Amino acid sequence: MDIQTTLLTSLRKLAQQHTEETLGDRRDYLGASDIGYCPRKVILERIHASDHDLATLLRFQRGHMAEDIIAMAFSAAGYTNFERQVEVVMPGDVPLKAHIDFVFTSETHKIKSVLEIKSTSRIPDGPYGSWESQLYIQMGALAHRYPGYSIKGAVLTLDLANGEVAFFNGYGPQTTIFNGLMERAGSIWSNYLAMLDGEAVEPDTEVSPLCGFCNHLADCPRFEAEEVPQLATIVEALQNQQSKEKAMQGEIKQLKRQLLAVVEQKGPIKSGGCILRKASRSRKYLDIDRLEAFLIESGVAIDEYQENRSFSFLEIRKEKAKAA
Repeated sequence: MDIQTTLLTSLRKLAQQHTEETLGDRRDYLGASDIGYCPRKVILERIHASDHDLATLLRFQRGHMAEDIIAMAFSAAGYTNFERQVEVVMPGDVPLKAHIDFVFTSETHKIKSVLEIKSTSRIPDGPYGSWESQLYIQMGALAHRYPGYSIKGAVLTLDLANGEVAFFNGYGPQTTIFNGLMERAGSIWSNYLAMLDGEAVEPDTEVSPLCGFCNHLADCPRFEAEEVPQLATIVEALQNQQSKEKAMQGEIKQLKRQLLAVVEQKGPIKSGGCILRKASRSRKYLDIDRLEAFLIESGVAIDEYQENRSFSFLEIRKEKAKAA
């Protein structure tokens, strides 16, 4: 049995079932989560839907697990005033549906609170813009349905691998932001319908760190250009972090040398709540020179037992200045 093939096939089936049961046919409407993402990707995923790979499907399941964990935690804490997967349909020419992870209701104070759950591999310093756009759509839709209630919103982010949680709170409906997002939704939907009718439309594109996960990157016009300036901030941030890492590694080695020099002279000591001692380890290694000599004596070249294996990495080099 090929376990990866089994997982891929089964998880694709589960993802399709979950979508049909909770979201319906995504080709017939825009979701709140669509509005904050690249319009071109949103449209092309509807027209030319692609099968998700195993990594993406596992992330989907991680998201479902995160929601279930939160639901169980709130139930165990005695909360009974919440609903899950609340669907709110917005009236108008653009078919827009908001599927809200959690809605908490206080009938006493006439408050409805939106809680959006995000599962990530790393807790960000602040909520991503796409998360906030989704939240503003959800709050605006809920405010439209329940005009007699005050609406609040928050994003709860979970890193299940490292057991970390971040809570981004204090959001409320913003009419200007909501109207701007609705205009954006109208533009996306209009371009989508035009492309379905065979019109030559080039949807808007937005470069972001998520471009690497887009199935339509290969022919994206933003990346056909000679330069992609929208990624410059990320490139600079990476280079800054690498410089800090290099400097930090140097400092760490220096501190280790200083402490090792002490324990080599004095022996084990206690300091800062720690025990410091010189430790020795042994490991086996392959003596290439002796092996090569043995093979030569046997009439065999070591090259016959070597093979090339490719690997991938990100190479960053400074661009050469163009001649005047």
